Amino acid sequence: MKIRSLIVMTCLCVVCGASSGHTSALKAQEYFREGYMASMSRQWDSAIELYTKSIELDPTNAETYLQRAAAFEMADKINEAVIDYQKTLEMKPNYYLAMEYLAKLYVDQGRYSQAINLYSRALTLIDDPKWRSVLKWWISEAKRKMQPDGRSIERR
Repeated sequence: MKIRSLIVMTCLCVVCGASSGHTSALKAQEYFREGYMASMSRQWDSAIELYTKSIELDPTNAETYLQRAAAFEMADKINEAVIDYQKTLEMKPNYYLAMEYLAKLYVDQGRYSQAINLYSRALTLIDDPKWRSVLKWWISEAKRKMQPDGRSIERR
């Protein structure tokens, strides 16, 4: 019943000339769903394009930035992925998945101190002892890879 009501209300808004903000938000959601389906089909470039259209219409949705970052990462566009993961964390500072994924990219880039900082922040959000031990292991691995003087080794 709720879904039927939502569909009817959506149709009424469109027919009655709802505000462009509302229709833009609906279109942004549509692009997001299409981007998600493209991602599930491993069509990374298409997913990136659709998530970008969604962001253009609704730049306030952190989840869209996260999903586009993942698509960038899978398309081997690492710098773009880093930027979108960072944007996600600007919008939602305690977004665990963004922290984890960005930290892994930092490790891959040799940016160990930044990875350690993110993993440490993520550790404060996790209660599960098993998952906490995984995070602690990732921290120890990043520390092990750092130079003896504590500096990160930048890899490109």
